[in-house]
Amino acid sequence: MPEIKVTPLGAGQDVGRSCILVSIGGKNIMLDCGMHMGFNDDRRFPDFSYITQNGRLTEFLDCVIISHFHLDHCGALPFMSEMVGYDGPIYMTHPTKAICPILLEDFRKITVDKKGETNFFTSQMIKDSQELCILLETFWERMNLKAPIYFSTGLTEKANHYYKLFITWTNQKIRKTFVQRNMFEFKHIKPFDRSYADNPGPMVVFATPGMLHAGQSLQIFKKWAGNEKNMVIMPGYCVQGTIGHKILNGQRKLEMEGRATLDVKLQVEYMSFSAHADAKGIMHLKLVSSEQALKELGLNEHQLRFTCRVQLQDPHSDNDTLHRIYTHLKSVLKGYTIQHLPDGTVMVESIVIKVSSSAEDANTKVLLLSWSYQVKKTKHFSLSLLH
Repeated sequence: MPEIKVTPLGAGQDVGRSCILVSIGGKNIMLDCGMHMGFNDDRRFPDFSYITQNGRLTEFLDCVIISHFHLDHCGALPFMSEMVGYDGPIYMTHPTKAICPILLEDFRKITVDKKGETNFFTSQMIKDSQELCILLETFWERMNLKAPIYFSTGLTEKANHYYKLFITWTNQKIRKTFVQRNMFEFKHIKPFDRSYADNPGPMVVFATPGMLHAGQSLQIFKKWAGNEKNMVIMPGYCVQGTIGHKILNGQRKLEMEGRATLDVKLQVEYMSFSAHADAKGIMHLKLVSSEQALKELGLNEHQLRFTCRVQLQDPHSDNDTLHRIYTHLKSVLKGYTIQHLPDGTVMVESIVIKVSSSAEDANTKVLLLSWSYQVKKTKHFSLSLLH
């Protein structure tokens, strides 16, 4: 067994700028490359000096693996690329337990600048936003309240669209309400426009980031901080040095950019709504198989399937075309389980192939392929053969 050496380059003793170097068998892998939200100088980035003493990062690192698409875990990637010289492979862990590559060029389009301005948020933030929206929507409906509620996160709106589509995947309580209405068809909650911040009268706004260190939440906070009738509710942990951390600790005069001073007169409340486990929660964590977890929670497993359409010219009937496809695949895909089923489909392992004629041209056949994530390679193989 080769020796494993673990070196924290960031987040060794605090939250933020997660960056761990793992060396094993002559390979050097960096786990995360995040930045700290509470600093505005070089302290916000991991300490790369340890791995640049003997050359550039490109020559030292074999790859970078990102655990979460969040600033704490990946915010320093552009800095590492532009300032230190790394342009090697970057991978991101995936909920399906796979590790998938991401392109640094694509990442730069949706990440941060050196001031920490963001235009993406974590899936956890989206999940929390949906839960908060449901709680407020239900309360507003029951109390017949008229004050508008807005959310300012673009991804929350997109995520809400998918919650509407896949409401059958939600918990039992939410599914039961679907008989009357879709819980994600909000009546009181609308997308936020920055001009609304100056509107008279009461309103509620969900804004990110939650630590008030940049972005829409900080802009709204600056506008509303001077009025004691206003209130900000912090829903989770704030890193030391951020505006959120300062106001939660009672600071009422804040030094902003350009040495401007902001007097904080609004009310500040803390309501823990983070999905991250606290110390007590971590101590009670246990590892179980997915099958056992589903059984304990009383849930059914959902399998995500993908589909695509392929067109081909064939004057024969749909059944004859399908049979010809079956015969062809049977002859070339040795070692695979291939079935021609009575329901008019062909199955290659768990890939389903159906044939129908085009509405415009009976000689044009439309092949519908459906496959699960686990058989992605087989799908590509079948597609290449069908072409």
